[in-house]
Amino acid sequence: MGRLQSLFPPHQLDVIIGSLLGDGRLECRSKGIRVFPITARLRIQHGEKQKGYVFWKYQILNGLVSRGPRRIMVWYDKKREKYHYSWYFHTRSSEKLGLFHQYFYREGVKILPDNIFRLITPRVLAVWFMDDGSFIGNGLTINTHCFPPSEQRKIIKFLTKRFQTKAKIVPDRLKFKIFIPYNESENFIRTIRSYIIPTIKYKICNPRNDSSYKKKDRSILKLL
Repeated sequence: MGRLQSLFPPHQLDVIIGSLLGDGRLECRSKGIRVFPITARLRIQHGEKQKGYVFWKYQILNGLVSRGPRRIMVWYDKKREKYHYSWYFHTRSSEKLGLFHQYFYREGVKILPDNIFRLITPRVLAVWFMDDGSFIGNGLTINTHCFPPSEQRKIIKFLTKRFQTKAKIVPDRLKFKIFIPYNESENFIRTIRSYIIPTIKYKICNPRNDSSYKKKDRSILKLL
């Protein structure tokens, strides 16, 4: 795992790792081909609301990309008669990202790599949260559905030990995700707030009209 640290500058490395823990994916076109080494490319894609976030990632990874972000139609909502769009870009395929693919995928499925926690900095955590996190009034959630409960428990243990943030696993439909209670969320926000870009701050503070949340929301606003 330590070898990965030397492949990219720290600012790019943190965005790559945070994205892979979140919504990013590696596309390995050389899989099944009798060549070595394996190559892969990183695909970044987020919804229309996160357009600014896509361009922020593009600016950081620009040296690895041949073409800028593009807008695509994802699906059509017949009920609302509305098209839903997203923005995406992908890097060039490279041997370096091929090494990341070997760490983050098993039989084509994304996993939580062994020793990954050694590489999780506050900036990695912030990117991960900007990808998969949300503020729900009584706390924060991280959509870790792609990881089994056994790996989510490792994440919770890491958050407690490294960032002094206690969390728990909660059910979400047929899977599970990580929930950070309100009384733990302030410490978590302090850890990541300097890396949260302006267009994504709604994920760490989303004031509600419900009076039961107003006092809590104001205290979180002070952290921004």
